Amino acid sequence: MRDKIIRWVTGVPPCIVGAWWSRAGVCLVRAKHMNDSQQLMEVVYEPCGILPTFGADTDKSHREQMINALRCAAERMGKLPMTLALGIPSGDIFIKAIEIPAGLTPKQIEQVSVVEAVSNLPVPPEEICADFIKSNSAQSTHTERIEIAFCKRSLIDDLGIVAEDAGVVLSVIDRDIQAIHDAICWWVNSRVGLESVAYPFGILIQSEENTFIVARSELDHVSYVFKSIDDAMGDLDLATDSIQKELQAYCRRAGLRFENGPPLKQLFLVGDAESKEIMASGLDGLSEVTLEVKPLAVVKNEGSVPPAYGLMVSIGMALRKAT
Repeated sequence: MRDKIIRWVTGVPPCIVGAWWSRAGVCLVRAKHMNDSQQLMEVVYEPCGILPTFGADTDKSHREQMINALRCAAERMGKLPMTLALGIPSGDIFIKAIEIPAGLTPKQIEQVSVVEAVSNLPVPPEEICADFIKSNSAQSTHTERIEIAFCKRSLIDDLGIVAEDAGVVLSVIDRDIQAIHDAICWWVNSRVGLESVAYPFGILIQSEENTFIVARSELDHVSYVFKSIDDAMGDLDLATDSIQKELQAYCRRAGLRFENGPPLKQLFLVGDAESKEIMASGLDGLSEVTLEVKPLAVVKNEGSVPPAYGLMVSIGMALRKAT
């Protein structure tokens, strides 16, 4: 409460801290602006053991482990006024694109968003959280396109209670794969020197669960759990063939085609370098350009090393702005 009063008197806004948590631990990331206009990502990771997914049936002792880990991570981040931007599994948030009449007010669009969400989730309107974003591309003078994100309010309430019990404020929630997309865009702009990413592009993350993400546009992403790297580490030829077939199958499931050349404009490899030889030999014909991303090389981390997946999610969420 004292910190809240000080912020109210001084007018100091809270700092956005990107957050991710799972059964393994809690990862927090804060973006610090440097003199050369670049950002340094300050990372805190607090292991907390194996935990179940959060929900009404969460075991009390496991929940306490999570809260304690989040509290410790927040304390290690410092006494700065902060608010969390949390990346959660993409399956918990529904995304839908619709066309609406042009000229509607934000309040009217909010009402349309809730109606659309209710038609997809069998719950009353008061049990739904919904938000929207307008498309940059003009449709016509009569209609415009919006992207709606919605989920059950109970999920948001539960996550908010976890944060509150840990003594922190939760203000932003988004899909983890959207955060990873944003982290890649930041890395490309600040570290590679490219002006922007080129769609469609792929992201292959080697972490607790190997994950392959296909980004078809700024907001349209799909992800797949990828197992072939670990399953075939002992045989290079078998691993190469397995990786190629699995990634090609995922690209086709994402609606990409191979007839006119590589289906991906760019492919970003994130994580462990131990299977680099296997990965390099299994990516032929998949993308026009392959780039290696080393997130630990662009962050300040003095404690335990976070999983690559959680670190990328936290970096992407740390780029959000308070509203």
